[in-house]
Amino acid sequence: MGAKRVLRVAAFDVLLPALFGGLATLGFAPFGYYGLTLLALIGLIALWWQASARRGAWRGFVFGLAHFGTGIYWTFVSTYYYGGAPLPMAIGLVAALSVYLALYPLLVGALAGATRGLPRTLWALVVVPFAWMLAELVRSWVMTGFPWLSLGYSLIDAPVTALAPIGGVYFLGLLMMASAGTVALLFAGSIPARALAVVLIALAPLGLWYTPPTTAWTRPSGEPVSVDIVQGNFAQAIKWDRDVFRTTLERYRSMTEASDADLVVWPEVAIPAPAHQISSYFDEIAALAAGRNQTVLAGTLVHESNNAPYYNAVLALGAGEGRYYKRHLVPFGEYFPVPEFVKTLLDGVNMRYSDFGFGAEDQALIEVDGVKLGLSICFEDAFGYEIAKALPQAGMLVNVTNDAWFAGTTAAAQHLEIARMRALEAGRPMLRAANTGISAIIDYDGRVREATPEFEIANIESQVQPRSGETPYMRIGDWPLWWASAAVTLLSLLGSVLLTRRRSKAGASR
Repeated sequence: MGAKRVLRVAAFDVLLPALFGGLATLGFAPFGYYGLTLLALIGLIALWWQASARRGAWRGFVFGLAHFGTGIYWTFVSTYYYGGAPLPMAIGLVAALSVYLALYPLLVGALAGATRGLPRTLWALVVVPFAWMLAELVRSWVMTGFPWLSLGYSLIDAPVTALAPIGGVYFLGLLMMASAGTVALLFAGSIPARALAVVLIALAPLGLWYTPPTTAWTRPSGEPVSVDIVQGNFAQAIKWDRDVFRTTLERYRSMTEASDADLVVWPEVAIPAPAHQISSYFDEIAALAAGRNQTVLAGTLVHESNNAPYYNAVLALGAGEGRYYKRHLVPFGEYFPVPEFVKTLLDGVNMRYSDFGFGAEDQALIEVDGVKLGLSICFEDAFGYEIAKALPQAGMLVNVTNDAWFAGTTAAAQHLEIARMRALEAGRPMLRAANTGISAIIDYDGRVREATPEFEIANIESQVQPRSGETPYMRIGDWPLWWASAAVTLLSLLGSVLLTRRRSKAGASR
């Protein structure tokens, strides 16, 4: 292999895919340069333009490795600094996760190469975008799902947000990839393909103009509710320290005493102890809140009996009643979906109560002043279908979380971005309480009305308007996207095989 060929292979098979993968990350929070993500996708499609299935797969893998490596590097912080994993194990776990996530762009690249013989307009505008959407949908489902960095999240502040209540985040990702394909056609397609690209680009603003606004799907319901979101700010390094426990109790008590809001929201596991061990404390908080017709949502752990598992829970204290147990647990974080003998190999990760129980699917909604709340805990807000379980009954959404596991990284901003998308898809305001931040009140259109700084003791007091109604996405969900993407992918592969056979027969008859 000559020097020029080596340089060409290095550039097109390693350097450029890695560059585009890293560039794509800049479209997500806290950066928000979604134009750079679009540019990266245009570059990726260009790399797939004439690539074989094997080369397309490799380029997709390198792209994914760079993208997810720069996007979810923060998992190292949780496993090494707070999880107690040895350095080699922590590095290995992050590397393994990045490699796993990179398999999805690899598969899309393989399909792009396998179907490159199809008409270019079909390939760029339909085949590749739908294959990418199918990959994101599968990624949101395998091993309970890890949908972080799905393309649509980067568009939370783009002019296309009115489409989210209609099709959801994966539909936005489909449109983004199709937009990249349109630009690629504009520069590399045939004359008719370029003309089509020009027409599509010209019609895009018109399509957005006629898209129903976010106000079209839901409407104000009842009177506003006064809320107080409490951010206790206990770093993960000290959160479970026995010497800090008394301070934790006093801080949440005093911040609650100082509030006259109808609803006070504490973060996930605000009190780092099983509820039955400090029942007198919760009784005090309940009596305090009940005397003021106030409801406190307290994040804690619940252990119902000796033979029962621990639950990551939110308890309603005071005027409100009920509790919520987390349904969608984080694999390898809150439970380990492996045989018992494998768990012995994970002793290096010192995580408290790491085998939680799964909450029931049909839990009753907690109600405050006649307004039902759609609760989620931490990672659950990464799944639109989890939020949909409370709708259309819920007038407001509440997410409690503890992003202190990833302190000093981009994770908190990315998680807030995800929460914004859920509020937008549902057409509901969301109250977000985070231990060390970012706590926020998010309007029904996905905009952040108020937010706290990270790593400070803070609270947000405001009036929040509940809403009723149901967006198309919350009514229908992702199933049309699953069927459409699977059908397009299978038909494109079948069409490619038939086209190859036809060409082979035509060549043999000459």
